[in-house]
Amino acid sequence: MARLTRSENRAVTRNRLLEIARQRFRRDGYAGTSIDGIAEEAGFSKGAVYSNFENKETLFLAAIEAEGRANLDDLYGEMDLASSTDAIIDAVARWADHRSRSGNWALAILEYARQPAADPQLLQRQEENFRTCWRELGARLAARCPNLAVDVDGEMLGALLHELAHAPVMAIIAHPTSGDLVRLALHGLLSAKPTTGYFSDKR
Repeated sequence: MARLTRSENRAVTRNRLLEIARQRFRRDGYAGTSIDGIAEEAGFSKGAVYSNFENKETLFLAAIEAEGRANLDDLYGEMDLASSTDAIIDAVARWADHRSRSGNWALAILEYARQPAADPQLLQRQEENFRTCWRELGARLAARCPNLAVDVDGEMLGALLHELAHAPVMAIIAHPTSGDLVRLALHGLLSAKPTTGYFSDKR
C-alpha cells in the first residue's frame, strides 16, 4: 500500500478534525466546544488543529460550511430520485424534519454571533455562505418544480425552506414539525394564482 504524501496526510488530518468539530459544535454548541476536546477526540495534538485552522472561529466556520454542504447534497440526491412534484415536496419535508432534530447548529450560530468578540469578517463569511446555500436550494427546487405559481426569488425561496428546517424552536416542538411547515409552504406556492415579481428582492 503506497504511503500518503505530506499533502495527503495533511488533508486526512484536516478532514478528521473537521468531522469531529462538526459533531462537537452540533452537540455542545460554540462555547461548550474546545480546541483541546476536538484534538483529543480526533487523536491529534492541539498543534495539529492550529496547523490546519487559524483559531476556533475559523474552525467553526469551516464546520458550518461542511455541515451545510453535506446535508444539501443529501437532499439533492433525494430530490433527483423523486419522480413527481409531490415526491419532491416529501423529500424536502423529510430533510427539514431531520435537520430540525439534528443538534444545536442554529443555537450554536446565534451563540457565536452574540459574542462581543465575534469577528465581523467571519460573520460576513457566514452570511455569504448561508446566502449561497439559499440561492442554490431555491434554484434546484424551482428547476424541479416549474409549476410554482409565483415568480419567487430563488434566494428567498431557499431561505424560506432552509430556515424552516433550522429554526431553533422546531427542535423542541412535537407538532407541527418543520416538515409540516415545508409542505404547507410549498403546496401554497404551487396552488397560488400565478403572479410575477412576488417575493422578489433582487440584489
